Amino acid sequence: MSGAAGKSDSTVDLAANWLGTGSVDRTKAILPQLQDKFGLTALQAVQAIRESRLVLARAH
Repeated sequence: MSGAAGKSDSTVDLAANWLGTGSVDRTKAILPQLQDKFGLTALQAVQAIRESRLVLARAH
């Protein structure tokens, strides 16, 4: 795995944790917030949303 790929994976993980811990503004669309805050592509933002479900599941 290249360094750039590792960085994107960790950024997706950071975004997932941010989303899973309730820091997102629920009055606005989540995908653009993830893209703006973390510089993610649409695909990476969707991956972060999926992974945030695991963060939420672990919290309960």
